Amino acid sequence: MLKFLITSFLMLIIAAPALAKPRDVYQVSCDDLWGAVKDTLNNPGNYGISSVNDVEQKASFVVIGDLVVYTDKVALTAKDGGCAMKTSILEDGPDNPDWRQFHHRVERSLAKLQAAKPKAAVTTTGQR
Repeated sequence: MLKFLITSFLMLIIAAPALAKPRDVYQVSCDDLWGAVKDTLNNPGNYGISSVNDVEQKASFVVIGDLVVYTDKVALTAKDGGCAMKTSILEDGPDNPDWRQFHHRVERSLAKLQAAKPKAAVTTTGQR
């Protein structure tokens, strides 16, 4: 019995990193992604903001409509020419729709903000 418990424990330790949620890395600057995160959190029908730190690009928030109130967090860090978004959203059960909805809303907001950005003007040299 002890051998079974030790083997199970070692297998769990080995498998734990594979079960962890990965960071999402976006190929945009952290300033652009932070704008999308703030735009997403500014929807009072979905989120209640507890704190926002623009310098460290971190925020704490509450998902509106959950039966149990948890303080969730998001933080951005520059990584490999892009920006990594680390979210900590507590879940009730094996599926986490709040995590999926938050990421989907951030991606929609990022697309909206990038579409509103003025495109760089392409200039041609005076060729004859």
